[in-house]
Amino acid sequence: MRCLGKHRSQLSEQPLDGETHYNFANTANRFGLYNLSNAELKSAEYLGFNRDILGTLNSKNSGYLSDPEELDVNQYQRFTILQTNLNRLLKSGDSILDIGGGHGILSQFMPDNLYFLVEPSVNGISGLKLPFSDNSFDAVVTCHVLEHIAADAREMFIDELVRVSRNNVLIFNPFKNKELNELERLQLIFEVTKAEWAKEHMDCGLPNIEETTNYLSSKDLSFTIREYGDIYTSVATTFMSYFAGKFYGADLVKINRHLNKKYDQLGNSKYPVNIMIAITKD
Repeated sequence: MRCLGKHRSQLSEQPLDGETHYNFANTANRFGLYNLSNAELKSAEYLGFNRDILGTLNSKNSGYLSDPEELDVNQYQRFTILQTNLNRLLKSGDSILDIGGGHGILSQFMPDNLYFLVEPSVNGISGLKLPFSDNSFDAVVTCHVLEHIAADAREMFIDELVRVSRNNVLIFNPFKNKELNELERLQLIFEVTKAEWAKEHMDCGLPNIEETTNYLSSKDLSFTIREYGDIYTSVATTFMSYFAGKFYGADLVKINRHLNKKYDQLGNSKYPVNIMIAITKD
């Protein structure tokens, strides 16, 4: 949409202008992009924009936001895992920077926290050169982003996450597994679904966990590692969502609701689909 592109261009030039974020939120609301509108309102709030004005538009979004339990099951699991980890680290009112967060649905899982969205394809703000001063946010989150960044830029990206974080950084990502052929799997997914994310994964290559943690160690950063999910379940539900969404949209909502209520990816697996690196700044 041309008007959304105009806002994206404006925000790339004025990323810390609360009124510009509010105007984007207002346009997103008019086009029915309520999740994005909500995230941009939260971003404007973080920047100190007038809360009374924000409240008026927020009421227009109320009741139209996505029902979390109807989200794609893989997306829902990611958000609930992030929510669980963030709730361990933050208290009400603490701030979150969500880098590569799409339309900002994470903000709906953390309603009691300040929130700011960075998504170059949506609001024109790049995670490779963040417009914030050092130690600006209590937590910085990036979910399924590292594999979309060129390999030679990943260390610079991590440096930016750490720089703007006051305390915590969560990098939640798929990594290479020596026992699995991720290229074959991604080629199959792309061949069947034509999903652009699968093509980007192939083009950039999945990051290597040893290389990533070695770099963190070289920077004297403390971190823990947790594994989540199962690769076979993830691939199966990826195809399930594609075919059910293509032919049986209403039934897909029922399936997502059931799986999101009854199944979680917090258990152990021989082939985890995601790894959480939780960095703590001293």
